[in-house]
Amino acid sequence: MSVLEKIISRFYPPKNLAFHLQRQVMRPSTRKKLAKLATNMLPALPKEISTGYTDEVNNLEQHGYVMLSDLVQQNQIEDILGHLSDKNVYDRWKPKAGHFNADVPPNDCHTALYDDIDVLNCPHALSWANDPRVLSIVGQALGAKPTLSSLAIWWSYPGHDTPQQAENFHRDVDDLHFIKLFIYLTDVDENCGPHNFVPGSQRHDGFRKIRRYEDHEVISTFGSEGIKIFTGAKGTSFLENTFGLHKGQLPSKNRRLLFQAQYSLHPIGIYTYNPLPRTRNDNLKPDQYINRLFIKS
Repeated sequence: MSVLEKIISRFYPPKNLAFHLQRQVMRPSTRKKLAKLATNMLPALPKEISTGYTDEVNNLEQHGYVMLSDLVQQNQIEDILGHLSDKNVYDRWKPKAGHFNADVPPNDCHTALYDDIDVLNCPHALSWANDPRVLSIVGQALGAKPTLSSLAIWWSYPGHDTPQQAENFHRDVDDLHFIKLFIYLTDVDENCGPHNFVPGSQRHDGFRKIRRYEDHEVISTFGSEGIKIFTGAKGTSFLENTFGLHKGQLPSKNRRLLFQAQYSLHPIGIYTYNPLPRTRNDNLKPDQYINRLFIKS
C-alpha cells in the first residue's frame, strides 16, 4: 500500500474522518462545547430515566467517576464464569495470532478478550449495560440518549516486567463525550492489576498529546495521592469518564477479569460493528437505539 493509500484509508469513509478530527481537539472545555452542540442532533433521553441520581451525575462531572453499589449479584458473576468456561480468547494487541484457552495464555500475552458474540450472549451482561440507573446517570452526563459503543470482557495476566499499551496512563479519545462502565468479575487487590484513575483529570488542560504516559509524569503533576486505585471484591462497579488519565495496572501476582461497556454520543468511527442476533431467552427487551450496534433487530 502506497503512502497516499494509507492516508486515504485512515480518513475514509467519512466516519473515520469524524473520529480523527475530534481527536485533534484536546482542550477539555472545547470538547465539552462541541459535545453540547452534538447532543442537539441526537435523540433525547427518555423521560423515565431523565431525572434522579443528581449526586451521581455531579460526581461524574466533577470527579470523573462514581461508584455503583448493588448493581451486580455474586450469583450473576458465577453464571458468567460458567458461560465463559469453554470460550477461548485472543490477545487484544495480537489478534492475528489466533485464539487460545484463557487459562493457558502465551507467555508474552498481557491482555486477552472474549469474542463479541460470547460477551453478547453472556448471562446478565446486557442487563448490566442496560440497567436503568446506569442509563440514567450516563444519559444525563452525556446530555442525550446514549449509544452503547463498546462491550467487552477481558483477562489481564501477571508475569511481565514492564507494562504494555493501556497498562500505562493515557486518555481515551474515542468520541467527543463518552462514559465507561467497569465491573470486576474477580476479586481485585493491589496484586491483581487494579484500575487506576486520576480524579478530575478529565477537566485538566495538560496531557493533551495522545500517547502513553509513565507513572512519574502523572505523579509529578497530581502527586501519588492524586491517583485513585480501584480495589474491591468481584462485583465492584463504577462509571468513569476515561478522557481522564487512567490505566489498568500491570498485575503482579494474580490475573484479573473485567467487564466493560462504553456509552458515547456516536458510534466509534474506526470500529467495525456487526450487530448479532441474541440467542439468550431472558425476557430482556433492550432499547433498540441504544443497543443498535450490537443487537440485530
